[in-house]
Amino acid sequence: MLMALPVYVVAAILMIPIFRDRAKGQLQPIALAILGFIYIGWMFGHLAFLANATNAYGYLLFLLFAVPLCDVSAFTFGRLIGGPKFRPNISPNKTWAGAIGALAVSMVFPWLVRFSFPEFVPRDLILAGIIVGIGSQLGDLSISVIKRDIGIKDMGAILEGHGGILDRTDSLIYVAPLFFHMTRYFHGL
Repeated sequence: MLMALPVYVVAAILMIPIFRDRAKGQLQPIALAILGFIYIGWMFGHLAFLANATNAYGYLLFLLFAVPLCDVSAFTFGRLIGGPKFRPNISPNKTWAGAIGALAVSMVFPWLVRFSFPEFVPRDLILAGIIVGIGSQLGDLSISVIKRDIGIKDMGAILEGHGGILDRTDSLIYVAPLFFHMTRYFHGL
């Protein structure tokens, strides 16, 4: 049942214009609703799956420290080194130096906190670093694509000066499911 839940939710979202008896102008709201469910409900939902793991505290604390560290590293390396822009049409301030620096820091961090998951072997630590280093940046960029397309700067105003909650957590969008499935595959969660 849980595996089929995304299909049922998407089917329910697709029924909204039918119940409202509307056809014009429905594609964008429906697409955004489906995307919102996938990003928020399904991908972030993997944090709940991790919370039920034997080593839940270690996994979740790792992600809650590693992902923001990746974001801060990208910003810091980008500011200090500068250089060519990474994806200027999507996020004009991101640089290649920031992206590579964030990946490097993300590759080192799991080794520094490997006590958080003692069952991890070197392969798992390397994969965790890659998942955080690349997944964090993809999550951030994917939300930036949506923001640029609909013409907004922030996804909300709850956190003054930091945008909305999604602006602070967007980097977890890809990291949570990738980390969960990697851990599940190698350690049978």
